[in-house]
Amino acid sequence: MNMPKVSVILPCYNVADYMDNMFASLRSQTLKDIEIICVDDKSTDNTVKKIREFMKSDKRISLYKLAKNHGASYARNYGLKKAQGKYVCFLDPDDFIENDFTEKLYKNITENKSDVAKAKFKVGDKYWQTHEFVKRNYLCFSSEHCSAMYNKKFLLKNNILYPEDVITGEDAVFLSNLVLHTKKITTTDDTEYHYVRREKSLDSEKLSHKQVLARIKMLDYKIQMLKEHKFNTYEDKIIFIQRHILNHFCYAVDPKRISESDKKLLANWFITNRKSFIA
Repeated sequence: MNMPKVSVILPCYNVADYMDNMFASLRSQTLKDIEIICVDDKSTDNTVKKIREFMKSDKRISLYKLAKNHGASYARNYGLKKAQGKYVCFLDPDDFIENDFTEKLYKNITENKSDVAKAKFKVGDKYWQTHEFVKRNYLCFSSEHCSAMYNKKFLLKNNILYPEDVITGEDAVFLSNLVLHTKKITTTDDTEYHYVRREKSLDSEKLSHKQVLARIKMLDYKIQMLKEHKFNTYEDKIIFIQRHILNHFCYAVDPKRISESDKKLLANWFITNRKSFIA
């Protein structure tokens, strides 16, 4: 049996009502030589039933059911271990991709022999700016992790995984670790990842105290990376601080999304770690 060129990994948890567009876009990919790995994170709705229905019409889809709920990081890491492709994509099942997404990224990453190939990231009718910053300096790759294709061997060799003790912002930790190990990230402007912001998602609701603590843990990971990494230039260090720490800190302290006590908690975190930015 021939190995697929690309493994698409989908962490699935209670997304039965939101999966149709993603699976429609996956079934219509112009690159046919892909596998679609669904890791169900102990859903309590009809997610598993829906996936099994998709499997009837597409033999490339496989389903792994976790015995208990672990979170998106564990599900993605689990999918990575099961992946047979040389290259992997980590997609979210409630979004969707262009029909040529995997083909264009596969062509880009193989022809350029890069560790990562990134597509444009679209929310509604607007593009996020991260893509343009990455084109100038790959250290700016601090969000939009779903919009890329990764060399699986590169990820595993450097232990670039999603942190399983972070419930929100885990993708940001993954990307910080990635940019500090990679030598080459390439981009393509001719295909897109479509992010669908839905109500009551972690990115749209008011942050609970537990989620604020998770974001602090995410920032702690980044501070540790900053302390341990030897940057080639001081400019590179500044870019990392700005894009991977300060931008995410500012997002975490959004006054509309957190309580007064959590604002103080984050302020204390910043005061405690401020010396790391100038050392």
